[in-house]
Amino acid sequence: MNTSLSREFSTAVHSRAIDNCNDIEELRQVAKTLLRAWQLQADFTADYGAKLLNIKLR
Repeated sequence: MNTSLSREFSTAVHSRAIDNCNDIEELRQVAKTLLRAWQLQADFTADYGAKLLNIKLR
């Protein structure tokens, strides 16, 4: 998979921010936000794939 330069930059910036964080509550919030974003992406991908294949998921 080819990642765009802007996405690589964004990932590096956010990774550095996580590495520099010492507040456990802030890290928990970041982790929960990332978990929700991952789940949203997974749902979107499944729905989009189902539409392309003309199948119902639910």
